[in-house]
Amino acid sequence: MRSSLVQLVALVALCSCSSSSGSSGNAAPTSVTQEIGAEGGTIEVAGALVTFPKGALASSKAITISVKEGGAPEGFVALSKVFVCEPSGTDFAQPVTMQMPFSDDGKGGSMFWSSGADPSFKDVGGVVQGNTMVATVRHFSSGFVGRKN
Repeated sequence: MRSSLVQLVALVALCSCSSSSGSSGNAAPTSVTQEIGAEGGTIEVAGALVTFPKGALASSKAITISVKEGGAPEGFVALSKVFVCEPSGTDFAQPVTMQMPFSDDGKGGSMFWSSGADPSFKDVGGVVQGNTMVATVRHFSSGFVGRKN
């Protein structure tokens, strides 16, 4: 009986210890939801790192970062995955830093970002650090590293 109880407790702990979702096994999650408050914080998903400085949000909010299936939007070449940041339209009092891993094909690239009100992607620049593009954003929607066709 004690062995069964220990196994049950272990199973419950295993199932409840993550707010991430992904495929299975050791695969990196493709979606992460985390509470971020006025003190700031970070979220990592699929190699991307989103850093919220202190004061970016006035109060605690559930933030979800996920990888969008499919490739680049029409008219673009994607050098990274497309990341969707929710709730879409969330504005920040301080810029949030987006770090996205990308594959440099030697033809140049930049970070592109959309807004909730305007679904088209705008070039927000970025600085290359190894195989990562780093840029800041003031609102949430979706973005990727790439270039226009």
